[in-house]
Amino acid sequence: MTCKLCGSRDLWLFYTQGDRRHIHYYRCRNCRLVVCDTRGLGVNQEKYILSRVDPRAPTRQNRGHRQTYAFIQRHAKSIGRMLDLGCGDGTVIWLARQDGWDVKGVELFPEHTQVVRETLGLNVVTSDITTYEDADESWDCVILTHVLEHLPDPVGALRKIRNLLKRNGVGVLEFPNIDAFDMSLRRLLDKLRIHRRQYAPDYVEAHVQEFCRASFAYAAQKAGLQLEVWETYSINPLKYTLFRMLPIGNKARVLVRRT
Repeated sequence: MTCKLCGSRDLWLFYTQGDRRHIHYYRCRNCRLVVCDTRGLGVNQEKYILSRVDPRAPTRQNRGHRQTYAFIQRHAKSIGRMLDLGCGDGTVIWLARQDGWDVKGVELFPEHTQVVRETLGLNVVTSDITTYEDADESWDCVILTHVLEHLPDPVGALRKIRNLLKRNGVGVLEFPNIDAFDMSLRRLLDKLRIHRRQYAPDYVEAHVQEFCRASFAYAAQKAGLQLEVWETYSINPLKYTLFRMLPIGNKARVLVRRT
């Protein structure tokens, strides 16, 4: 098995999941990427997404979406054109449109696209984001939230973002932080058999890789993007403030720039 990011064969068993501990995650000693050995697991990303995302759910007040947009407001130099790849229920671009952004969303499932169009009146198209083509590759901000960890070619996805951005445009991404304090503690307790997570027999993990700051910066650089901001976060207001100051939260929110 080789690292999909740097090609190294120097990987070690990092942790296991599943009721039989048959889902193996390996960590690359070179670039620090954590990758799942998906061979024989039957990972079904579409089934996973459909089971977790409901575009009809009333999430306009969702703290996570509002935090995402607040992050963009802090770091975007001006209002312009915004593209959300995997826009879900459309909340982030709905918020942005109210501030004057020219927005567009991309969704994988036609039924999700239709709901967002009808309920919010947003410009949303149906496409696989890895193959999405835009004749006008001139976006000021491209968003990809909690998608990168599901894609088999993370560098390809980051290159897609780069190609869609204007020069000096920014990408905003969110994904799990594999080096978070609580995740590290859980892995240690599991390894020592002090507290082992219980899994259903049909449990299937949909994350095919996990990033830390070092591995994400490596991937971004390979794709021609510069990592400028790395924050961790929680939707809990108290933890949100703490994790912005101390990067130990279990979710990362980052800004990259096309130079």
